[in-house]
Amino acid sequence: MGELAAYDQVKGLILSNTSLPDSTLCHFLSSVGSGLVSSVCSTPADVVKTRLMQSGTPYTGTIDCVTKTVRHEGLGALYKGFFPTWARLGPWQLVFWMTYEHARKTVGMSGF
Repeated sequence: MGELAAYDQVKGLILSNTSLPDSTLCHFLSSVGSGLVSSVCSTPADVVKTRLMQSGTPYTGTIDCVTKTVRHEGLGALYKGFFPTWARLGPWQLVFWMTYEHARKTVGMSGF
């Protein structure tokens, strides 16, 4: 969720606001940013999904789960497991985007 848009946005910001060229370092930083944004976007959905799938759940639906979770545990409860999620998505994003950029340059495709 948000991986492609985040990668393109971060890469565009790096290229337009720094002196970094479209290089391995730029791709690395864009990948890290993409993994972070993806984790921020997906963790609340994962928390709610996990709670709804539990046997004997006290929730009647998604909105009820979000409302009760935030009311009783605070907004931070929606981000339980954020760091393990980032630890899983971060390396995936890094490998995927670095491979993509290398393949793109190898076949002669231009960036933006």
